[in-house]
Amino acid sequence: MNESKINAVKIPQVDKVLREPVLVKLSETIRRDILTLLVREDLAAHRMDVDAERSGSLDGKTTGAKSAGANSSSSSNLVSMEPADIAYRVANVAATLLLGGVRRVINGTGVILNTNLGRAPLPLATLNKLTELGQGYTSLEIDTTTGRRGERTAMVSRLMQLLTGCQSAIVVNNNASAVMLCVSALARGKEVIVSRGELIEIGGSFRLPDVVTAAGGILKEVGTTNRTRATDFRDAIGDNTGLMLRCHRSNFEITGFTEEPKVNELVRFAREKNIPLAEDLGSGALFDISKLGLEYEPTVDRVIENGVDVVMFSGDKLLGGPQAGIIAGKREYISKLRKDPMYRALRADKLIIALIEIVLTQYLAPEPVESLPVISLASRSVIDIEDGVKAFVQKIESDANAKGFTLTPVNCQSTLGGGSLPGKTLGSFGLEIVSAKHSSAQIAALLRQNEPSVITTIHDEKVLIDFRTVLARDLADLNNAVCRLWSS
Repeated sequence: MNESKINAVKIPQVDKVLREPVLVKLSETIRRDILTLLVREDLAAHRMDVDAERSGSLDGKTTGAKSAGANSSSSSNLVSMEPADIAYRVANVAATLLLGGVRRVINGTGVILNTNLGRAPLPLATLNKLTELGQGYTSLEIDTTTGRRGERTAMVSRLMQLLTGCQSAIVVNNNASAVMLCVSALARGKEVIVSRGELIEIGGSFRLPDVVTAAGGILKEVGTTNRTRATDFRDAIGDNTGLMLRCHRSNFEITGFTEEPKVNELVRFAREKNIPLAEDLGSGALFDISKLGLEYEPTVDRVIENGVDVVMFSGDKLLGGPQAGIIAGKREYISKLRKDPMYRALRADKLIIALIEIVLTQYLAPEPVESLPVISLASRSVIDIEDGVKAFVQKIESDANAKGFTLTPVNCQSTLGGGSLPGKTLGSFGLEIVSAKHSSAQIAALLRQNEPSVITTIHDEKVLIDFRTVLARDLADLNNAVCRLWSS
C-alpha cells in the first residue's frame, strides 16, 4: 500500500459505527456501553496498523523489511474501515463472547483423559442432576430429617465407606488441593518424609516440594531417585516428623535398577511411631482396570485395606467425574482436615459435590462400564473402532477423492492420559487425512477452526483422527467438518 493510500485511511466515529443496523439489532441482546467498548477496541487495533504503515512508508529500510517479511503491520493486514465492515467485525466478536470460552470440541487425539480438553466426559446422569440442582436451592448443609446444619460431604463419605472401606471422606477443588490440605492439617511446621523417587511434578509446573512447603510442611527427602527402602523412612523419623507421604508416580516411570518401600512395612513404622501415613494415589481407580486390558493400577479400597491412613485422588481421572480432589481414610485424620482453616478455601461447591455423588452411585452397579464414559471409551475393542472408521470413510470417500484429499483408515495407539498409566497405550484405529493442496498443519487448523472444533494430531506429516475418543454424538458433526475441507 503506497503512502497516499495509507494517508487516505479514515477512522470513522464510534457513534456512526454503532448506528449500523447489525449493532442496533445486537443492542437488544448486549448492552450499548459494551458494544461501544468493542467498537473502540477494533478502531484502536486498526489505528495502530495504520500508524505502523505510515511510519514504514517514511522509512525506506522499514518498508523494505515489510515487503520482504510480512509481519503484523504489513499492508495486507490493513482491513476495511468502513462503518458497516467494522460493525460486522464487532458483531462477530460479540457472538464469540456469548458462546463463551469453554465450548464443545470433538476429541480426535486418542487421549481419553485429555487435560486440555477437560479430561473425563461426564455420565449423562450427572448432567441431568446438574440441571435439576442448578435451577434452585439444595440440601447442601442441612439435615432434612432433624432440621439441623449438616455436613456437605456426608453422602460422599457414606458412598466412599461402602465402595472403599474408608471411615470418612471429604471433597476439595483438585488433587493438588488435597495434598496441600493434608500437609497443612497433619504436618504444618513439621517434617513430611517423601521418597526422592516420588518428588513428582504435575501439570502446569506444580511440583510436590513446592506444594508441601506452601502448605507449611518441611520437606524431608529420603532414599535415592531409583531406590528407596522402607528403612529409609524409618531412619528419617524424628521428634519433628508430622507425616509420611507416598506419591504414586502416575505421570512417569522409573525402570531398571529400582526398589520401592513395601506398604505394609511403612504402615508398621507409622503405627510404631504414631505418625500418619498418607498416599497421593493420583488417578484413583475404584475397580481393577486390568480387566479392561489396561495396566494394573492400585485401587483405592486396596490401599485403604493395606492400612494407609489417608488416601488422596482425582475426581476427573479414572473415577470419571468432575475436577475434584477426594480425600478418604481414617475418621480421626479426615476430621482434622475438615477443621483446618485451609479446608474452607479449598472445599468443593454444591454442584461438584452433587456430581461426585452421582458418579460414585454408578459404581454401586454390578457393571459400571456403560454408564461411565471414561471406562466405556477405554474398553472399546479395536475391531469396533475399525468398523466405525471404515463406515465413516465409506460415506464421504468419493467426494474426498474428487477434491484431492485422501482418507485412509489406519491402526494407531490411544492413551489414557491425564497423568495416568505413563507409557502405556491402547490399540486403536483412526483416520489419516492428506491433501495435494494443503499441508497437514493447514488441514489440522481448518478442522480446529470448525464449529464444533475438531482436535487432531499430526504424525509423519499426516493429520490423524483417533476414533477411540470420538463419541457417537460427534459423528455427524465430524462428518460435516471433514466435508467442509473439500471447499477450503
